[in-house]
Order: sequence, then structure tokens, then C-alpha cells
Amino acid sequence: MTVLYITYDGLLDPLGSSQILPYVKGISKHQDKVVIVSFEKVKQLLHGKDALLLDLHNYSIEWKPLRFTKGLGFIGKSWDLSRMYMTAFIISCKHNIKVVHTRGHPPAPVGLFIKHITKAKFIFDLRGLWLDERIDKGSWDLNRFSHRLQYRFCKSIERKLLIQSDHVVVLTNKVVDEVMKLGAIKKSIITVIPCCADYDHFPLINETKKRDSRISLGIPNNAFVLGYLGSVGKMYMLDMFFQLFVMTTKIRTNCHTLLITPDTDRLTQLMDRYLTHDLLERVHIKSATRDQVPTLLPAIDIMVSFISPTYARMGASPTKMAESFASGIPVVANSGVGDVQEIVDQLDGGWIVDSLSKNRLMETIENLDIISAKGGKRLRNISRPILGLDLAAKSYRSVYEKLV
Repeated sequence: MTVLYITYDGLLDPLGSSQILPYVKGISKHQDKVVIVSFEKVKQLLHGKDALLLDLHNYSIEWKPLRFTKGLGFIGKSWDLSRMYMTAFIISCKHNIKVVHTRGHPPAPVGLFIKHITKAKFIFDLRGLWLDERIDKGSWDLNRFSHRLQYRFCKSIERKLLIQSDHVVVLTNKVVDEVMKLGAIKKSIITVIPCCADYDHFPLINETKKRDSRISLGIPNNAFVLGYLGSVGKMYMLDMFFQLFVMTTKIRTNCHTLLITPDTDRLTQLMDRYLTHDLLERVHIKSATRDQVPTLLPAIDIMVSFISPTYARMGASPTKMAESFASGIPVVANSGVGDVQEIVDQLDGGWIVDSLSKNRLMETIENLDIISAKGGKRLRNISRPILGLDLAAKSYRSVYEKLV
């Protein structure tokens, strides 16, 4: 069976290397061919295209990278969408496409188009409530008439896509009922597949790895390290992260923090706003590729994952939680985000903050040793069946088998 997989994200981006490629490689092991259409930034293409093409030769994957149009606003996005349609159409003429699998909202209309012209089964891999996330990020202000019109128009398209999907994949159990209402669809065509981690890529931390990682970063071996992993943005509540860090330093004089992020410049600006000069020497910032992240995680005692608990976040599944658990690192997270609370409680994998008040943060700080003790081999082993890459590959394979 030949699968057409379309994503507006780049395989060479951090998200692509951690959340798209591992899944597609797993899918390809049970298909005749997977053809991927992705949009890549010019810089990444120049430096990573040849290596990735060489890697994909080991799988039944054919990659069709298109250049992402930077800037130009609506015109740029329209140009990219038109090329997505054309490329998908050409591929459908060359191959007998049985399943078209679109990741996220932007390529979904193209998937529906291919379904209509080829009779292929259409999978809408939702990846969250993307239109509502745009409101959270400030891209749309519903107090503005023009933005309300855009939002309502796009929601009507979203509904049409859901209704005409042969199968819908979501990230959380929390969002299933909402998606059923949005698209007037049955629960039987919805599958929940959370953001998973490649447990082979993220090995269990041990004392040797911890010592070596801290030496390379200039962190004292006896430090207590709070970690942050991922992009910097309004929804990730770095103000609360730094508040937790500052409060912890007043009780634990050996407290340091390690922030692993591609957005180092933005982070430096935020630090000037939230941290006093005397604390800066305890803050360690590192930009890292996916292959470098497993060498940095051993320096961390507890991973902190604060995300704004908005309506859209019911569909969110933080990748950092799965990657932390794979490494044996417990998590401090807030409630109101997807299935995070249920998973942490089920695995006894950390600490849930149900309110980001100073009193609740102080209670968290008072229990840091208890939280830290929840990590290790037990956490890795018990979390793997529900957050490991094997689960995702098996679940996608099951979806394909239902459709064809």
C-alpha cells in the first residue's frame, strides 16, 4: 500500500526530527511506500538535505521537500498551499495512493482534494485545536471584526474537513468529545495518539552521564537543577518558570536551571525582565539538535512544564514530558493541559500544580526531594507502554488497517 503523507512542518526542523520522522519511519516498515511532502527552510535544506536523503534510503520512504516561503504573509502562505496542491496531484498521478495522511490543519484541504480525485482514504491528523491556538498566540484578536470573520470561516472549513475525514487522530482523550461536537462525527473514527518519544534515542540517565553532562555545561555536580525543554513563547509561561526558580534559590542555595531551547535570543531578553543579576550565573542556556538533547538531559533533576491552561490546550500533548520520562526525569506540570494530569497521576511521574499561586509553588518547592525520587528506571519502564514510539507506530498501523 502507498501512503501520501503531507506536512507543512519541515522534517529538518526540530519538531520534524522528533515528532514526524520517527513516526513516518515506523509507518513505512509496514507499507510498500510512504511519499512525504514537507516544507523546509532554505538554511536547513542546504545543510541537512543530503544526509536525510541518505538516511531515508534505509526505509521505503520517498521525500518531496518544498521550500518554505518566509515572510510575504497571506501571499506567501497561498503560494505554499498552491504548490502543495500541485505536488500532491502529481504524486497521485504517479502512484496508486490508498491513504492520504495530513498532519495538522494547513495541509488538510489538500488531503481532502486527493481523496476526491483518487478515492484514497483521508486521515486528518489534528495535532490540536490549531485555530483556537492562534487566538492564544495573539495571531487573531476576536475583538476585531475582520479576525472574527476569518476565525468563523476557518472553523466552517475545519468542520467540513472533520465531516469528510475517513479517520481523525487527536493527541488527547480530553479533546475527543470536543472534536465530535466540532465535526458532528462518531467516536469510532477518532483515535488518540499522544506525542510519544523514541525511548531508544533517550536512554536512562545514570550518575556517570549526569556528571559528564554537568561538567560540559559548567554546572556543579552537587547542584539541584530545574529543567526547561522546548521553544519560548507566551503559552509556555516562562514568567512562572522563573518565579519557581527564584523562589527555589531562596531555599536551596545550590539550585541551578538548564534551559534547552532553539530560541536563545528571546530567552536572554526574558531573563533580563525576570532575574536579578546575581542569579544569572546559575542559569545555563543551551541550543541543541535532537541528537544533542539526550546528552544534556542528564544534567536535570526535575523537568518543569508550565503551559497556559486555555481552551485550546485541552488538545495539547507536550513532547517534553515523554522525552523526560524516557530519560527517567520526573515532571512538574500544571493542570488543565490535555491529559497531562491523568498521565502524571497514573505513572506517579512527578507533581501537578493545580494553581500557580505562590502558596502552591512553595508547596512544590518543599516537596522537590520527593518529586525527584519519583524518577529513574521505574518511571522509564512504566511510561514506555503509553508514551513510547512503539505505541504510536502500532496505533497508526491499526488506523491504516481499518481503512484499507
